Amino acid sequence: MFYKNQEVEVTIEDMSVDGEGIGHAYGMTLFVKGAVVGDEIIAGITKVKKNLCYARVVKIVTPSAHRCNEVCSKAKPCGGCQLQALSYDKQLELKSNHVRSNLIRIGGFEEAYVDGVMESIIGMDEPYYYRNKLQMPVGLDKNGHVVMGFYLSHSHDIVPIDKCYLSHPVIDNVISIVREWIVSENVSIYQDGQGVLRHILIRYGFHTKEIMVCLIGNVKLGKVNLDKAESQDVNKKVKNGDQAFFSKLNILVDKLRVVEGMTSIVLNSNCKNTNVILGGETAVVWGSETITDYIGDKAFNISAKSFYQVNPIQTKKLYDKVAEYANLTGSENVWDLYCGIGTIGIYLSDKSKSVFGVEVVPQAIEDAIDNAKLNDIDNADFVVGKVEDIINDIIWGDSVGVYKCGTSPSKSEEITVTKPDVVVVDPPRKGCDVNCINAILKLKSERVVYVSCNPSTLARDLKILCESEYKLSALTPVDMFPQTGHVETVAFLERVSSIAVR
Repeated sequence: MFYKNQEVEVTIEDMSVDGEGIGHAYGMTLFVKGAVVGDEIIAGITKVKKNLCYARVVKIVTPSAHRCNEVCSKAKPCGGCQLQALSYDKQLELKSNHVRSNLIRIGGFEEAYVDGVMESIIGMDEPYYYRNKLQMPVGLDKNGHVVMGFYLSHSHDIVPIDKCYLSHPVIDNVISIVREWIVSENVSIYQDGQGVLRHILIRYGFHTKEIMVCLIGNVKLGKVNLDKAESQDVNKKVKNGDQAFFSKLNILVDKLRVVEGMTSIVLNSNCKNTNVILGGETAVVWGSETITDYIGDKAFNISAKSFYQVNPIQTKKLYDKVAEYANLTGSENVWDLYCGIGTIGIYLSDKSKSVFGVEVVPQAIEDAIDNAKLNDIDNADFVVGKVEDIINDIIWGDSVGVYKCGTSPSKSEEITVTKPDVVVVDPPRKGCDVNCINAILKLKSERVVYVSCNPSTLARDLKILCESEYKLSALTPVDMFPQTGHVETVAFLERVSSIAVR
């Protein structure tokens, strides 16, 4: 029987997606924070549950051959990097094994089958300084001092961070300017429903060098004329706000606008007492509403609320793998489901006959339409709605159907769509809704390319698809998030006339 503060000897055999070492003692599974695979340790029990225990490292008896020095002094308390103490080669192996084991355990695929279709993980040459986006909470410590950083793992306590080894150094420089302004101007900090400033969000275009600064605050925004975005009279753009805050904001603008590459300074309104970071309204304070960056030769306008992959180096590798699996010749009609701001569909458009994107977020579809225009793409349409509703609302003829609802480029005309030859799906971490899976099966496209950020929901969805219409022909993990437990995966499915035996 285990109890809190008990110490036991453990050999770490594996690691969880949260970066905890996994070992066993007396038939009990232990999840040990701070341990890496291969460590022999003394673990101190911190929490006992029915079938497992949580623990911490009391002493490393024999360090793992894969253990390395963490480059960041805040890596242990910070919740951002779970794997810095593990060599990068071993990180890649660990992530590949997570994908493989989920396919076997959850997806029900045979080990030999998985080993036959799974390709080597695509890693990075330099697994640091890759993030083009950073968002930091702003708060007060127990002494009332301003703190900016990242949340302690499994907590809302902020670990102060001066330098992040995952983000581009330009972002650290901008954060330091904002931090200095907050302290020197005694800026009102949000806490327990009171105060103003909540979060700082920075975006950086790796190719264009453009910078966006977004302040998220407990303020109400007035009507903003974006055609006059150069105006510095911030006070006229707000109502019922902290006027002292807006006067101080003008001081920050003067400091930021001279930074090379500064393109956009915006203010986002979040007045709800929730853990959601961004609110519904965003106003331009100075410069542009968006910044621009490239994936390959395709340009994308990125707003504060846009979903845009945070690792531009690996994004191109990911999309190149999608293109490889899609195997486009120029005659295929491609459907891009969960399309976001249209990045994948637009990236594939040159080699497609047509692209049809679907996304439930209206603002994302507006961005996708704008991004298609930005790249002079005339063979892509994007609509708002749930994937399953969109597909069920189409009236099919012999080969084409007329789309009846949602937002078209003109927001009034109907869109004529053609049945897809290739479906690309890139859902959130929860994977595809069962109705979405059924809708994809209804389309009966020849090829499906599934992009996933969660190996467990990927395995679950592939199981359903491969029990019905498809076989899994290839699969590649892509390390989009070095030093963390997350991994992206691209899976290639081909439609078969009879169910393949796995």
